[in-house]
Amino acid sequence: MKAQLCLGTAQFGSNYGITNQFGKPSNEEIDLILENALNYNISFFDTANSYGNSESLIGNKLKNKSLKFITKFSSGIKDSYTDKSITALEENFKETLKNLKRNNIDSYLLHNSNDLKKVNSQLLLEWLNQLKSQGRIKRIGISIYEESDLEGIPLEEIDVVQMPISIYDQRLLRDSFIKKLLKYDISIHIRSIFLQGLLLQEAIKWPNYINKSFLSHHNLYESEVRSRKLSLMDSAISFIKNLDFPELILFGVTNHLELKTINQSWNSEKLINTNFNYSDFRWDNINDIDPRKWIYK
Repeated sequence: MKAQLCLGTAQFGSNYGITNQFGKPSNEEIDLILENALNYNISFFDTANSYGNSESLIGNKLKNKSLKFITKFSSGIKDSYTDKSITALEENFKETLKNLKRNNIDSYLLHNSNDLKKVNSQLLLEWLNQLKSQGRIKRIGISIYEESDLEGIPLEEIDVVQMPISIYDQRLLRDSFIKKLLKYDISIHIRSIFLQGLLLQEAIKWPNYINKSFLSHHNLYESEVRSRKLSLMDSAISFIKNLDFPELILFGVTNHLELKTINQSWNSEKLINTNFNYSDFRWDNINDIDPRKWIYK
């Protein structure tokens, strides 16, 4: 399978990213990013109703374009689903379509897999499948952080799983896990390929609150990359391009020049084989590779 790039838009609606030095891009810069994305034949765009005004931004700027949108939602349910709560979700979905200026979208993902583990979750699945049968969504999906997130989930009901993989975060690169997803014909979308930009930053530029042992690990990795006359970008992209199972590779940018660099690296054929043993550089400290656990100081 040849993976396609998918532009993530969290940066459009919030100051997203541990290495983001620019904040939200200006309206003019977003225009340049999207214009260049279309020129690079990027046809998938990922967003969420929790990304500030990202949905409406890309909806307004990309209306009348033949593109595929992926968006994520949270149920907002604490304990149990009711007919009333499903009605509320339906209204929220209509608002999402309105924001995106679409009658339908490619994929609708649960931001939190626990939403499918609450009481009466069959009501949620019935509603999502109704959206599919009505042609308002093509696929139902879940965004996960670890394999245990899928425990107790009826995988036969799931079309897409979005998950983090990077050189440092290789937890989910287990053959048994990937084969299980593919057995259910689940499309795999990879996110966090740059670990919010840390993989692209020289160690000297990392935030000073990062775990010192993790920083030392990055120093070693950076030295190895330089010795092979690769850039940190090229190395991160090469690792991802050698995966044979993803349908989409998600990434975000804060300006059009970042997008240009990523696109150039992605389309560089020389990067497919670098004879780099990336498994040597996996990092298993969950507190360092899961952004939810980062402690900002």
